[in-house]
This record gives sequence, C-alpha cells and structure tokens, in this order.
Amino acid sequence: RPDRTEPAVEVLLTEDAFLSSASGSAVLTVIEPGHGRSTGDVVRFRSVEPFDGFASSVIESASGYSITKTSSDRYTFTASSGTATTGSVRGGGSSSSAGPVTVSA
Repeated sequence: RPDRTEPAVEVLLTEDAFLSSASGSAVLTVIEPGHGRSTGDVVRFRSVEPFDGFASSVIESASGYSITKTSSDRYTFTASSGTATTGSVRGGGSSSSAGPVTVSA
C-alpha cells in the first residue's frame, strides 16, 4: 500500500558476495544485485565466513557499517579492523546476509 512503509528486512546474499580490495586495504565490496540501498545506509552482515584476512566477528559488527553505493548491484564499506592479505578475493560463504542493524520479528 502506498500509505505505509514496509520495515527493512534481512536479505540472503549470493555465495561469496564479498570482494576484498587491494592487498593491505580494509575496503570490502558487497555484491548484492538490485540492492536498492543508498550511500550512508547502515547495513549489518550476519553469518559471514572469514576470508582474505578478515575475521567473521569484524564483518558481523553489531553496529553495522555505513555503505557507499557504487552501482545498483554493488556497494562498499571499510572494515573496522583487518586488511586484505591477498586482495581481489571473493569470500564470505554461502549463508551470509545483509540487513538493518535490528531486524523486526
């Protein structure tokens, strides 16, 4: 209905939806086709497997990350700690998700 706003929901990401930047960089790209997000949105990631020098606990920060939209299918954020070991590596596993910091039941 046009007279109400639907609550933000958690979205299952495709397998290995995260892409590290260059070696030594803390910037990660998220590949989420048709995400509908905007620069400045805060996104929380869940169930992410560690990869390329980034720990699950860092990517899954409870406070989420402010993102920068780079296209309708991708956005970036800067991890709070850790940097890419190799660079240009896809990872995150097959059951990661993206959504608001708090998810309504």
